[in-house]
Amino acid sequence: MNERKLGNREQLVFSKDVVYDGKNCIFVINGELEVLFNKDNALDIVWVRYKGVNLSFLSKNGLNDGQRDFTGNFEGGFLYTCGMDNISSCVEGKPIHGSLHYKKVDNAYSYEKDGVVYVLGTVKESALFGKNLVLTRKFEVSENSLTVSDTIENNGFKDEKYVLLYHVNYGYPFLDENLQLDIPAIKSDPLTEIAKKRADQKFVITAPLDQNDEDVYYHTLSVGKVSLFNPNKNVKIEMNYDVVDFPVTLEWKSMTSGDYALGIEPSLSRFDDFKMRVLKPSESKNYLITFNFN
Repeated sequence: MNERKLGNREQLVFSKDVVYDGKNCIFVINGELEVLFNKDNALDIVWVRYKGVNLSFLSKNGLNDGQRDFTGNFEGGFLYTCGMDNISSCVEGKPIHGSLHYKKVDNAYSYEKDGVVYVLGTVKESALFGKNLVLTRKFEVSENSLTVSDTIENNGFKDEKYVLLYHVNYGYPFLDENLQLDIPAIKSDPLTEIAKKRADQKFVITAPLDQNDEDVYYHTLSVGKVSLFNPNKNVKIEMNYDVVDFPVTLEWKSMTSGDYALGIEPSLSRFDDFKMRVLKPSESKNYLITFNFN
């Protein structure tokens, strides 16, 4: 950054509280990277744009109040955090993909330091005579990277269970049949019979299909490094995370017209072998995912 060429630093980097589609958000621009965080929905990320290209999938539902069933609620977005009580339909009586996403964030704020924008806030998972879990979220937005750092702490007085899945959703125009997907899988298990029949095409992105079923796969990775490259847009994204923390990476491939999306989902557990993790009183655990853009 050449300060002598600037009238105001906000020519290159800023964060602002805004209202977007009725939601309280934080809008961040840093160079060619734009990120919109949703304070009304756990500080999840509505969309990301890089070099003017939209990278995210936003469903036809749009942003909403979460008062319908799951298919009517699901917003997509670049980051939809699933947890801490459920990650699919694993726990009876809990919302599909969990209740975390529809919780408002507390004490959300942002600031810029040395060319990096920091966005922070906390989300509580608590109940009278029940659990007292606190998720502290810290995001770092640089000119070409986005880091998600989440710390879960048990502020209660007995052991508590939790689970997390990071539903990262890619969409058009970054997502199209030119997209090259590199997932270093050493083992892949189709979730459905349809996916089993199309397993040889699991990493192939097709044009939209009017009549189509979604494909979902469990991947075990040799290293937590997933790359996506669209040569037509000249945009590449690399996701990095610890495969010890995230032993499962789900791939959700929806090539359906109008629901055209690709989900890359680092998870603490499979759905069919569902295991929650445990925090002792005053114990905490940090989870980290980094996105590099070029």
